[in-house]
Amino acid sequence: MPVFDLIPAYWLQQGLNALALACLYVTLASAYALLQGITNRIILSFGDFATYGSFAAVYAALWTLLSGNEGVAVMAVALVAAMATAAALGSASHALVFAPIMRAPSQAVMIASIGLSIVLQEVMRLQSGARDQWLSPLFGNGIDLVGGAFPVQIGYTQIAVIAAAASALAALLLGMRYSAAGRLWRATAQNPLLAQLSGVNTRAVFQWSFVMASLLASISGWIVAVAYGGVSFSMGLVLGFKAMFAAIIGGFGTIGGAIAGGIFLAALETAWTASMPMAYRDVAAFGIIILILVLKPEGLLGSPYRRESEA
Repeated sequence: MPVFDLIPAYWLQQGLNALALACLYVTLASAYALLQGITNRIILSFGDFATYGSFAAVYAALWTLLSGNEGVAVMAVALVAAMATAAALGSASHALVFAPIMRAPSQAVMIASIGLSIVLQEVMRLQSGARDQWLSPLFGNGIDLVGGAFPVQIGYTQIAVIAAAASALAALLLGMRYSAAGRLWRATAQNPLLAQLSGVNTRAVFQWSFVMASLLASISGWIVAVAYGGVSFSMGLVLGFKAMFAAIIGGFGTIGGAIAGGIFLAALETAWTASMPMAYRDVAAFGIIILILVLKPEGLLGSPYRRESEA
């Protein structure tokens, strides 16, 4: 069979491979967008919340496997453990670190989030060691979509990851649009002072927004554990930066922009890995992100940007 006849199947497989990565970036980017949209602050700790969710997922999965369970049950227990861990961590971080300084200048909040990330990384390193933790694949082969000389397959783990991420994002988007909590979020994001004068408990809105963002981060951490297997105490730094940049290039502060940016970044990284040296993947990804922000500072779906001197 001519090599060129295999190219469509090859790129179809790469597109399927990009789906799990897109779910990872989209959920974490949505966490950044959800909180930045209401606080107008950049909080860099969610990559480490995802890391804690990953470790919780790995340990819960191993415990469930040793108990004689397998497959879907293991993934479900791992997801619950990741969400519970990240939600507790996010709630505690909000109460102890961010709530007292939320009215401070944005630089103070960002520096506090960096300090918190360092603390979380070191605690995880001391508790779990510097070596990566690994989880064996929970499922065997997947479903063959295309046969022939180059079969195209989607794994059962990919299906579970896509289903979980899509469900979470659908619930988030529908809740933000139609629920009372979503209306309170939009009111607080548009004008916190006016919302407070209208009787909105803005402190409570900030708190549950932080918890919701932490839950989204936990799903991304769970995806790392079950789809890729290896988790590291230091992975939150790069993972968090990538997701934040995905949210920025999509249009920071909007959930739709975070989704678009996460899909774009996953497609970019997958296409590069499939056709170029993998060692330069992050260099290429961040380089293209910088170029996009130079040409379109407001992001792909953001509002038109004007410099202060032009206002």
